[in-house]
Amino acid sequence: MRQQETLSPLASLHRLVWIAMCAALITVGAYIHFPLGPVPICLESLFVQLAGFLLGPLAGASSVALYLLAGLVGLPVFAGGTSGLGHILGPTGGYLIGFLATPLITGQARRVAREGHLSWGWGVGLALVGLVPNYGVGVPWLRSVLDVGWSEALATGMYPFLVPDIVKSVAAAAAARFVYQRGQGWI
Repeated sequence: MRQQETLSPLASLHRLVWIAMCAALITVGAYIHFPLGPVPICLESLFVQLAGFLLGPLAGASSVALYLLAGLVGLPVFAGGTSGLGHILGPTGGYLIGFLATPLITGQARRVAREGHLSWGWGVGLALVGLVPNYGVGVPWLRSVLDVGWSEALATGMYPFLVPDIVKSVAAAAAARFVYQRGQGWI
């Protein structure tokens, strides 16, 4: 039976600081956005993927949860400086909820890297698979909120974002490999 890893009080604090820093980076990414209909192109998904890569699945998801909680309580952390339950229930709410699953996927890179098998392809592959929950939750949510058909929902909420999201996924994987190669990926 595997023993549960125990952290010293200082290590626990260190981990909490990194969770908060990743939530802050996600917020910065949300502020770097380009309006494109009801769903803007933002850099927040890059930082959501990176949170998983750097912190692992659970701590990465915790940073996303902290980001969402900050927005729910009224801090202007979402794209365009918006916040509140209305934003979560709006057209882009499904993408935000989908962000919770992304670090659970990209966080698997830590395990693969510890085993010494994190190649460029593994990193990019995990980042691309990490996009699936975003679109898997975001597009049906957008379709429901806007009351449109599937073709319009895909044309509005997925097709214009595929190339930018692939570029962001490659950038997140590259940043993670850079950190891992310097021995800093075990936060």
